[in-house]
Amino acid sequence: MISKTGVVGAGLMGRDIAGLLANAGYAVTLVDVDDDALDAARHYHERKLPDELQASGYTVSDRPADRITYATEYEGLADAEFVVEAVPERLDLKRDVMASLEAVLDSDVVVGTNTSSLTPGDIAAEMNHRDRVVLFHFANPAIHRDLVEIAGDDATDRALERATEIAEAIDREPIRLRREYRANGLSRLSASIKCAATWELLDADPAAIDVAATRIGFDRGPLELIDLIGLDVHLATIDNLAVTYGDRYEPPAEIREQMDAMVSDGRLGQKSGEGFFEWDGDECLIPEPEDPHDIQPILAALVNEAHRLVTDGIADPETVDEILQRGGDSEIGPFDVEEMFGAEPLREVLERRHDETGAAIYEPVF
Repeated sequence: MISKTGVVGAGLMGRDIAGLLANAGYAVTLVDVDDDALDAARHYHERKLPDELQASGYTVSDRPADRITYATEYEGLADAEFVVEAVPERLDLKRDVMASLEAVLDSDVVVGTNTSSLTPGDIAAEMNHRDRVVLFHFANPAIHRDLVEIAGDDATDRALERATEIAEAIDREPIRLRREYRANGLSRLSASIKCAATWELLDADPAAIDVAATRIGFDRGPLELIDLIGLDVHLATIDNLAVTYGDRYEPPAEIREQMDAMVSDGRLGQKSGEGFFEWDGDECLIPEPEDPHDIQPILAALVNEAHRLVTDGIADPETVDEILQRGGDSEIGPFDVEEMFGAEPLREVLERRHDETGAAIYEPVF
């Protein structure tokens, strides 16, 4: 049993991961170089964390905030027995974090990476003990989505088992992927529907697309999802994925230009109050469209990506369905969608949209 844990990165994901660990009874040191980020995380843990936990069905364990300490130096993690990095999706930054951790941690301490667009192998490439690093990827928001994806082609069995134990201890469902791949499972499924939605923007406005998505059972529409994580983060993720997947997840050129301009103007989504939609705090203000857009191209892209995950050896169809159900708070998975709509009609939609757009996201693989 371990008692002391650490989290690097006090952003939205990092603060929630720290909160989950603390609520499970672990002592947590949350590290960030930004004092303001640490102050904001402390305020969140003290004032809002209990309500967030209760809203997700957790029993609040005394005062979890009392088990969290805050530090700007990595030396605060010297006695940690398990550490999670949750810093922005920049390979150079994540490698710097790993070098700093390796300088203070014992050689057998397992490090989980919450990366959504890189791999443990990418991140650990320059470390002396690369086999200690595992994928430990949460869905967003971490407290409200019952999933942690775990993988690591170079990780030891002990490291993978330790990560699985921690996920179970914080009451998240650990899903072991068969191999590591950029964007794991959930992020690739999410990227497919977000990319397809940007192509559908050529023919429809954001509200028409997202309302159609929610009416058939999506918890949020794909463009609201982009707003939620931030347009800047979304575009950085696309650029990371291009290293492995080329232009598969790239928006059409004119939409990419619009999104870059939105970022330059500070219209980042929820965190700035405006993106594809206006936001009132945590509430996305989506106007009622005159006519919802045809959602089949987005569903077809989702099913197509699910088949790619199976072909790439990441997971079997049942696990792919579970990833979306747990990570997307959905009653159905992509292969359920295929069964509902039929493989042949979905393939015809892909072929039609691929002929019309040339977009790689629509190129049929099943």
